[in-house]
Order: sequence, then C-alpha cells, then structure tokens
Amino acid sequence: MMYAGLNWAAYSGLLLLALWIPALFVSLRRFDALMRRGQARGPVRGLGFGLFLINLAGRNIALPLVGGILFFQGWRLDPILQLGINLLVLGVVFESIRSIRADGRELKRFSRRDAQQSARQLALENRLQDRAWPWSIAHCFLPFAGIYYAITRRTITPLLWDFLARFVVLLASAGILVLFHFLLPLDAEQIINEPTLTNELWVQLWIRSIVGLLVVLINVVAGVLPVKAAIRRIQADARIRLEARE
Repeated sequence: MMYAGLNWAAYSGLLLLALWIPALFVSLRRFDALMRRGQARGPVRGLGFGLFLINLAGRNIALPLVGGILFFQGWRLDPILQLGINLLVLGVVFESIRSIRADGRELKRFSRRDAQQSARQLALENRLQDRAWPWSIAHCFLPFAGIYYAITRRTITPLLWDFLARFVVLLASAGILVLFHFLLPLDAEQIINEPTLTNELWVQLWIRSIVGLLVVLINVVAGVLPVKAAIRRIQADARIRLEARE
C-alpha cells in the first residue's frame, strides 16, 4: 500500500530529496576532479578514497531512496518514531551541508583553471584525462552520471551506447527468464505449504537462482563494457582533434 499524505516523516523525506539535488551535483564534480589522469588525490587516498566512495554512494543513491521511502511510507510510523526520524534526518542534513560546502571549496580551484579555456577545448582535454574504468562503473551505478558526462564532455556517445546495450540485454534477459518460467514451472503455493521440498523442487530452485544471478551479472557487464569502449573511442577522437589544432 502506498500513501503520500503529508506528515512529519513525509516532510523529512522532502528535505532529503531537496538536499539530494546539490549533493548530486557536487559529488559528481568531485568524482570528476579525482578521476582525471595525473590528478593528485591529496588526502583522498587508501582508506580516505574508500570513505569517499561510500560518501558518494550515500549522497547519490541513499538520499533519494530514503527520502522516497519516508515520503510514501512514513505515515506507517507512530508519532514517537516520526520524531526520532526527524531528529536523525536533521542531523544528517546539517552534517551533509558541511561536507558539501567543503567539497565546493575544494572544487573552486578546478573552476578557476577551467575558466581559462574555451568550453570545447576544455571538453576535449577532459576526455583525454578521463579514467575509463571508473567512469564506466559510474555510468552503470550512479544516477545521472551519464548525463553529467555527456554535458561536460560534449558527447552523447557513451550515454547512447549505454542505453542501447542495456536495452538489448534487458530484452534478452526478459526472454531468458520467460523461457525458464515455462521450462521449469514452479508452484509458489506448493513451495510455501509443503513442509519438506522434494529433490526436484530443490534442483529447480537452484537452477532458477543461478540463472537469475547470471542475468544480473550480464546486465552489470553490459552496463560497463560498452561505456568503456565508447570512452576509449571519444578519447581517440579528442586526441585527433587536439593534434589538428596544433
């Protein structure tokens, strides 16, 4: 059941969703700056880089997810729990604002350097400095990373390849799952009501689980490898264009 009535938990969800917008933009810019070749990461090394990735996932994925849950399902909480959630959300917001402002100050030096170049020249140079694997994974998992990359690099090639590859693999995955549904039919009521499962049912469950995991893995690979190939392609194109201008 879903109900989007306004209550204190719903207000907390809206607050998290409002915080997500600047957090998403700053986090993607920070990720962009750290993933450039030859760029010194400063204190973001080793454990610090791992914490940065956790922070990145929290800002880009957890904030809208938790905000949506509180907005649509917060009415289920009793008033005492809503009060506790509100206090927790306020603490998260204030702490996040401090870290977002700190990242913003760190990014100012990149903005000053980038302002000295034309937008087209800067986009071509940024393509050459990009690390392909991190950006490929970001396209797959981080919301709007593909759109940010397309805007800042002035190319839709990785975004287009990502969309086409996911669409084709999604259709193939749906076909595989439907095929296994007809080849290995399962009666959900029988599985729930039977005190002990037969060996045949166990084998079917294991096969379905393995196929499901393989389908998920194929979808992840299909969201990473085509983008990596596309980034390599636009890097080669950027190198040719920059050499032609010299």
